[in-house]
Amino acid sequence: MQNEEQLTEVTKVVEAKLGLYVHVAVYLLVNAGLIAVNLATDPEHFWFQWPLIGWGAGLVLHAAIVLGSTKGGSIKAWMIARELKKRARP
Repeated sequence: MQNEEQLTEVTKVVEAKLGLYVHVAVYLLVNAGLIAVNLATDPEHFWFQWPLIGWGAGLVLHAAIVLGSTKGGSIKAWMIARELKKRARP
């Protein structure tokens, strides 16, 4: 029973991280396209930074939630696991 609970928890963490990676990929692709359109149509007036900044703020919040969660995906959990590995060595 405990293994099933762990699998469920780990699956949720992995799905959250994959969602973040997809978000980053879409952000990069779409904003690269917006920059290209801006530079091709009106290189004297830059407007691409506004969606870049707005969406970027949402992306940072998404990353903070996923990577800072206490459900095993946090930096704290990673550091604890790292320290345990160090102490387990002979």
